[in-house]
Amino acid sequence: MIVLLPLFAATSSKHPGLISSLPMSLNDLPLELVNIIVDHFSDDVKALKTLALISRPFLSTCRTHLFTSLRLNTLHPSFSYKCVSWTKILQRSSEILPYIRVLELGPPVFRLRARDPKLSSEHWNGVHNSGLPSIHDDRVQAIMKGAVNAQNVTLRFEFQTWNRFSATFQQCVLDLVRRDSISTLSLEDAVALPLHKLRTCRRLRNLSLISISNPQEFHSDDDMEPDHNTRGHLESLTLYVSDECVEPLFGSPASPLDVSNLQRLAVNTTGSDGRKALEIIPSIAQSITILELRVDDGKGYDLCSLDNFPALSSLLISATYDRHARSLLTLASFFSKTQNPSKLDQLQILLRHDVPQLEHEKGSHDLMRLCAHNDWQTFDQSLLGRNMFPMLRVMKLVLRPKDVTTFINAHLISTLHLSLIKVMPRLYALTNPTIEVFDGKCGVLSWQKRQLKF
Repeated sequence: MIVLLPLFAATSSKHPGLISSLPMSLNDLPLELVNIIVDHFSDDVKALKTLALISRPFLSTCRTHLFTSLRLNTLHPSFSYKCVSWTKILQRSSEILPYIRVLELGPPVFRLRARDPKLSSEHWNGVHNSGLPSIHDDRVQAIMKGAVNAQNVTLRFEFQTWNRFSATFQQCVLDLVRRDSISTLSLEDAVALPLHKLRTCRRLRNLSLISISNPQEFHSDDDMEPDHNTRGHLESLTLYVSDECVEPLFGSPASPLDVSNLQRLAVNTTGSDGRKALEIIPSIAQSITILELRVDDGKGYDLCSLDNFPALSSLLISATYDRHARSLLTLASFFSKTQNPSKLDQLQILLRHDVPQLEHEKGSHDLMRLCAHNDWQTFDQSLLGRNMFPMLRVMKLVLRPKDVTTFINAHLISTLHLSLIKVMPRLYALTNPTIEVFDGKCGVLSWQKRQLKF
């Protein structure tokens, strides 16, 4: 029967007709052979879908390879409907859960508000009145318990306090995040989380803390030097409105997580946020090569110095722009204060128009005015004037106008390029910058998803 393997290898999307030419019933194939065939196509989703339609044995086996992501991230009543649907699926195929690799539980309430303000308000009122997040549900707990091999986990607690949760739910969450399989963890919208419990997440490499406030203090039995082999060694860290978490997690030798080999740091510096992160983390993580900053005004730049990141090679800055505030001068000043030669070779700048326009103006006109502004000359001088960035060769400029319905075409992009050539010829010739305009649909959206959700 091993001769069937090359036949099934031909049943991918190019040769579906060969399936019907087999001389025996596919329902009679031994389960061992079915597993071998399905495992052979484990990385080919199209082939798996084709195989799943062949016969019941293939359908049952392919399910475990096709259902690798489980997301419950919508508002009520859609959230409840998805819980019911997944419960029915898992009752029929309980073996799916161990194959789940990506687990996203809980809706980002305020990020969904723009889509449907009324529904979002109704959802939020229900959560606020109950004092419990949507994921505080027996059906969701069953999913968390069964996803024993999850690698990428996102949990959203909808700004509810940890101490109000049931002991069963608390233990379920802790058991999930401390599994050896977890390498990427995002905790969002929570109050008083026991972050010291992350001590035993030894395979954790990527951590995101989004809107986490009032984290619990370390308990007395936790104030001891952690075992180097049992705590996680982070390679990527994202902090957004979670500056209160920095000291409990990284401020002492008893810290539950190690950042000495951190490669990527993403920090929000709006208001007072990000102050502790940019003060503590660079002093214990000299290995950071990628830095992402989100700033609103000049105060955010004051918190950071590139001299504190000796290994930095890639910098991403998300900043507001306003033709009256002259944001480019503030950005130029940030680079001018660098005192030591930097290894920076890639620079990405996202300029977003968050402030209301004082007068009605098309987004395209706004962009052309920005790219033609003489302040780019000062920006050019700040990067090239003192030879502090000798390795800089790549620059990407992402523009997000207030009017995201701006009609994007090749002529507009070409005009923006010509404007930049005139105002910063040296920097343009050196980096040959890429220009993208965020229109809410394509291009930049995928770049933003990979980075902080600004």
